[in-house]
Amino acid sequence: MHNFTVPVALKAWIDHVVRVRRTFSVTPEGKLGALRDRPVFIAVSSGGRFSGERTHQPDFLTPYLRAILGTIGLHDLTFFSVDGSALSPDALAAARNKADREMQRFFLGFALNSTTVLQQAV
Repeated sequence: MHNFTVPVALKAWIDHVVRVRRTFSVTPEGKLGALRDRPVFIAVSSGGRFSGERTHQPDFLTPYLRAILGTIGLHDLTFFSVDGSALSPDALAAARNKADREMQRFFLGFALNSTTVLQQAV
């Protein structure tokens, strides 16, 4: 996260990818994404706290990414955050450990569900 939103490199990528008549269409019902929905995993790092109980800054990043990726058809988004990293070395270590535990728990469940689906398909 940079200044409450996406860093310039990610914004440039978004501007190159999110294109009318390429990755989405404008219809009378609204915008229609051209991509098939699939899981998207997003890691967010922030010097301040933007999530949880002791939030110190607004979160403009995740709503923006939900909207822009939804425009091209990607709705299955999972966010992992390491926030509060600029507060102190201890805060950084705690945030990294928390994110690591969350990702391990999530991806272990994700892998188990994928294995079950594959076994059922065979």
